Amino acid sequence: MKNRHFWVLKNVLGRASKTSGTQARTYRILGQDQGQYASMENWDCRNSAGQEIPWYTYPAIEYLQNFDLAGLNVLEYGSGNSSIFYLNAGAHVTSIENDKGWFDKITQTVGAHPQFRYVFEDQEQAYATRAEILGADIVIIDGRFRNTCARYVLQQLRDGAANPAMIIFDNADWYPTGVAMLDDGTGWHRCDFNGFGPINPYTWTTSVYLNPGRVLPRKSALAPIGGLTQISDEDR
Repeated sequence: MKNRHFWVLKNVLGRASKTSGTQARTYRILGQDQGQYASMENWDCRNSAGQEIPWYTYPAIEYLQNFDLAGLNVLEYGSGNSSIFYLNAGAHVTSIENDKGWFDKITQTVGAHPQFRYVFEDQEQAYATRAEILGADIVIIDGRFRNTCARYVLQQLRDGAANPAMIIFDNADWYPTGVAMLDDGTGWHRCDFNGFGPINPYTWTTSVYLNPGRVLPRKSALAPIGGLTQISDEDR
C-alpha cells in the first residue's frame, strides 16, 4: 500500500515537473525509510522497523542513535515512546508525567521494566524539582512546565549538584524563554536539529546542549537514513 501511494505521488508530480522521480524519492525517504507515513497513520512514533522512537525531529533522533547510551541515567520530563527508546538503548530511565491517562497507557505498554522508574505528578513544583537530577547523565525537557524545569535544572548545575553530559529541549522554537535561560546559564554549545519528525506535518526544533566537560561514547560510523553508501577516495 505504501509503495502504491508513492507511485501515485510520482505520477501526480509528473504532470507539473520533469524531476518528479527525484522528488518522489525524497518523499520515500521521509515517509517510508524514516517511518513517518506509518507514524501518521497510527499516531504512534516508530521507525521503519516498527521500533519506538522519540517525538523529536528526525535529525535529532539520528544524532542520538549514534551514541552508546547503555548504562546511562536519563531523567525525562514527559514520557512516551521516547522512554522506550532510551530503555531499548540500555539506559536507566526516570520519566515524570503529569497526564494520568497517558501515564496509565505507558505503564501498561512498558510493564515492569527493571530499568524504568515512572512517576505521576501534576503539581508544577513537585513535577520540576526532582531529586533524580543528581545522578542524571541526560536530562530531557519535553513535557509540561518546561520553563520551570529548565530553571530548576540550571539551578542544580550552578549549585554543582548535577552534571549531565547532555540536556535535550524539544520544541525549542516554541520556548524562547527556556532556551535563553539555558543558553545564558550553561554556556554550553547548543545544537539545533530543525526538520520534520514523526506524525507532524510541519517542522520544529529539537535542541541538544552539550556539556564541554563530558563526552559520551559513540557506537557506530555515520550512516544517515536515505544517504549514499560510499567512501571518499581520501579514505580508501
